[in-house]
Order: sequence, then C-alpha cells, then structure tokens
Amino acid sequence: MNRPKIICHMETSLDGKIMGKYLWLPGKEGAEDSFYTALGHYEYQAQLLGRTTIDDNYTLYRKPEVNEKAPPVPEGDFLAEGAKLGQYLIAMDSHGRLAWEDHVSDGEGKKAHVVEILTESTSNSYKDFLRRKGISYLLCGKDQVDLALACEKIRDLLHVDTLILGGGAVLNWSFLQAGLVDEVSQVIAPAADGSKETQTLFMAKKGLSDDQPMLFTPLSVEIMADDAVWIRWKVDGKSDIHFEEDPEFRAVQEMVREHRGE
Repeated sequence: MNRPKIICHMETSLDGKIMGKYLWLPGKEGAEDSFYTALGHYEYQAQLLGRTTIDDNYTLYRKPEVNEKAPPVPEGDFLAEGAKLGQYLIAMDSHGRLAWEDHVSDGEGKKAHVVEILTESTSNSYKDFLRRKGISYLLCGKDQVDLALACEKIRDLLHVDTLILGGGAVLNWSFLQAGLVDEVSQVIAPAADGSKETQTLFMAKKGLSDDQPMLFTPLSVEIMADDAVWIRWKVDGKSDIHFEEDPEFRAVQEMVREHRGE
C-alpha cells in the first residue's frame, strides 16, 4: 500500500489515560513540556486527529453555518488553493460536523492547511461550507471512513511522507487494528488521577475495531527533563492467537459472566 509512515504520538498518565485532571497539573519549573520535545524528534508533514479531539482543541463544539439550499458541488475530492502549503492538519470527520472558522491552523508553531476526511454520505451543504472556507476534503468510503483509502489519498494527493496520528483512543486503535501504524510514541506523565470516565490510549469500538491484542517491540526509553518517560514502540502487528477458539479462555470468560449475573 502506498501510504505515509504513521507515528501515533500521545501523552498518557501513568494509568494510561489521555485526558483527565492530571493534564492540569503544573509542570516541573523550568522544564520544557516533554510531549512537544518528543514531537520535535520527528519530521512530519501532517497531523491526523479525530473529530472529538479537533472539537476539544480547535473548533470548540460550534455548529457549522451551512447553506441547505446551496447548489450541488462538483463530485469527488476538493483540494483548495491552501493545500499547496505543504503542512496539514487533517480531521477525521466522517459525516461533516466540525465548524471551522479558517482554512489554516497555527497550532504548535506551524501553519497548517486544514483537510477534512469525509465519506460519500456527507451532505452537499457541508461540502459547500468547506469550499466557501477554502478547506480541502477527501472522500474516503460510503458511510464509514475507509482508513486505508484515506492513507493512500493523503500520500498521493497531499504528498505526505510522515504523518502524526494524535487520537482519540478509538481512532488510534482503529488505525492499529488496520495495520496502518508503524510506531507508537508514548510520553508517560509522572502523574495519575484514577478516573474511570476518561479515555485510555487505545479503545476498541464495536463496528469499527475489535479487541484482538497488538504486539510491540520497545525501540527506546528516555527520562525527560520534566520527569516524564518517553517510550518509542515498534508496532509488530496483531497476535495470531484466536482467543474465541481457546477452551480455557472461553471457560474463564463464562465464569466471569456468571459472576456478574450476565
């Protein structure tokens, strides 16, 4: 497959959470934030984030101002003039919900052209909204995003060699399960909050991915100036053990279900 090298770069708490109160703790005085220090290790042309992560950090849950009476837009993908910028913030937004105010993001000191990953089921009015904003979009799948196709288009149309995948948890895991991640870069903060309500680094979601274990090989471990630990993992792929066919595993699962009264 013709796709970029993909690195999943995330910060987690000691208990594996990517959100929560621990993120609001003050950092070590005089020390640079290790998340950005580690990110600076990579030369990349694009970041890919899920819809919720984009809303949390960029579009702030606003509603897009669409024109329901907009004339039909041309079929297929749309590359705006700003796509020539060469640096991209790519949003996984399968049905078109994000309310961008501009076609350029200034996050992390890099000007990046905004690109949306949509499906063919996205409304004409939303595609018209993006075109009026000068925001590019790629159509990848009918009702659900075809991740492999999205990766191919990011490489072929945007000429991205290296892409940073930055969450959320379901998106990270879906890419891993699809065999599309080469490396996981995990910055572990020296803190935890024990919350049961926040996302972990990876989460399976029914209909998108399953919980087949993934295998990794550590590439490097480094203690950072702010006391975080940066671990780089090579992605080896899925375990070839079929747990549903293992009698011992099935017996334990049945015992757990009986104990819970399920």
